[in-house]
Amino acid sequence: MTFRTARILVAALVLASCAMPAPRPQERAEPFPPTEQVEDLRLPFDAYTLSLSGLYTVANAQDLLTRECMAARGEAWEIIERPTDLADLRNRRRYGVIEPGIAEHFGYHVPVGLLTPRDVEQRYDSRDSGLSETQKTALAGAGGCTAEAVIRLRPARKSDRKVDQGLVERLSQRSLADARGRPEVAQALVGWRDCLRELGFSYPDPFAAMADTAWWPTETAPPSAPERAVAVADVRCKERTGLVARWYAAETALQQAEIRRRPAYFQALGLGLADELAAAEAVSPPAR
Repeated sequence: MTFRTARILVAALVLASCAMPAPRPQERAEPFPPTEQVEDLRLPFDAYTLSLSGLYTVANAQDLLTRECMAARGEAWEIIERPTDLADLRNRRRYGVIEPGIAEHFGYHVPVGLLTPRDVEQRYDSRDSGLSETQKTALAGAGGCTAEAVIRLRPARKSDRKVDQGLVERLSQRSLADARGRPEVAQALVGWRDCLRELGFSYPDPFAAMADTAWWPTETAPPSAPERAVAVADVRCKERTGLVARWYAAETALQQAEIRRRPAYFQALGLGLADELAAAEAVSPPAR
């Protein structure tokens, strides 16, 4: 397990920090501009979980607190700059590959920079690979600086609300699966399979096409020509049948119903999320 993984497990989010002023949105190049369909994929549960910008906000605060702790122990800690004004594209791959350009060039592989900024990932790798043994010791364990940073954020919260944060993730997984069984989605899936067969391929659903072991002979294998061909056909058939639009609409309805069914839970979840972001912003104010 890398120290990045350990910190994510301890903090329950992505790592982090700050050093140089973040470029403003109009100055930051988008390597893979999202399609309009991707931008419109906003599900009801999204309001109750952290976006990537939210994760980075908390991570930036934790990084600053980690640096203070490390300094007190005579160790250095490199601050990583994470942008907190990113577009919310968390559902970009929820229904598999849905962007023609991505399918054409990368098949089912996720290119670096598609889901998280490339430069942030590079800084993570650079920092993790450069840690000394004494730095690792100072970071690790219940009494380490990583855990201390997480704990120090808690007193700034307005309340210590005990909420099962894992429940919303389980409900989210269930809504994705249950929506598939709705008649309109099931019908679109039949059309998708028929369309795919017309193009010379056969898979039961988009996730099966994506998981084909032929595409993943090794962890570092690049997308092959056959993989790209299937991915392009997959996207084309999704567009032809309206599969993503139907799946998304069905899932939206299911999530809205779940929120109505559990009002107290979702209210507490939303308040807890607001507390978490407020605590982080008190330590690391967002750039204006």
